[in-house]
Amino acid sequence: MQLLFNLIEKIFPNYNGSNAQVNFLGGMTNKNYLIILDNQKYVVRIPGAMTDKLINRYSEADNSIKASNIKINVETYFFDKETGIKVTKFLTNSTALCHNTIKQRNNLKKIADTLATLHNSKIELNNEFNVFEEYQHYLSLLKNKNAFFEYNSDINDVIQLFEIFSCLNKQEKINLVPCHNDLVPENILVKQKECYFIDWEYSGMNDPLFDIAALFLESNFDLEEQQLFLNFYYKEEFNFLELTEKITHYQFCQDVLWFLWTLIKAENNEHFSGYAEKRIERAIKFMKKYSNKQQATSNKQF
Repeated sequence: MQLLFNLIEKIFPNYNGSNAQVNFLGGMTNKNYLIILDNQKYVVRIPGAMTDKLINRYSEADNSIKASNIKINVETYFFDKETGIKVTKFLTNSTALCHNTIKQRNNLKKIADTLATLHNSKIELNNEFNVFEEYQHYLSLLKNKNAFFEYNSDINDVIQLFEIFSCLNKQEKINLVPCHNDLVPENILVKQKECYFIDWEYSGMNDPLFDIAALFLESNFDLEEQQLFLNFYYKEEFNFLELTEKITHYQFCQDVLWFLWTLIKAENNEHFSGYAEKRIERAIKFMKKYSNKQQATSNKQF
């Protein structure tokens, strides 16, 4: 905690050693704190283990500013690109969503409109986020490769399917657009009619369906909720079955990537109880369902 107060003293010239109130807000990738100083509220982010290797802070800083310029991100007060320490202005009268509130119809509409604003904007983010390239990068950071490759008897089949989707992705001509890539409920703030996306660490140019896939996966949207969201997002006719097939492929890849992310964190003494197991078990379940479907289709042809 003393480190935090030393940081406050460095960043805020009006801090006198006793006029700041600090509350811990939580976080997975990082530790976040609410700072109240002279009736002004700020959020301070202290980066977690290995984030200097997992995240390009220069890209994050640049992308955050561009998102703020189109009014879908909070204002950044301070950003150290070397350490990843960041201070943002607290968005007064805003509410962070949760797994229940995110599914309310009015919130789905706000999120869909904000995501469409991002995807249809002409901003060019500083980098690309490709789940298959990130997978290779994360794998290079994992010291004990056996923790991944020998996780259980199903992992080889999971990796094989991941590689199949990687090959299919390379064959597609995908129009890359600015994406957030980490739309968990806690990264979405609503304020009256407005909606904001925060924490742009994993942002980059990507397939817009990757963003939508993450949103659906992280909040466990059912098919009806997915259909409603896509109606708000597209505002025109779309092929629901075709979209959901691609979305589920991305969700499988996201589970594999974030499982690998968790293994890296665990090697550096950051543990998230049950998180890795939930991710990989869901990926295994999808792999088996996908394989059975492919086998059934193959049998029909003979």
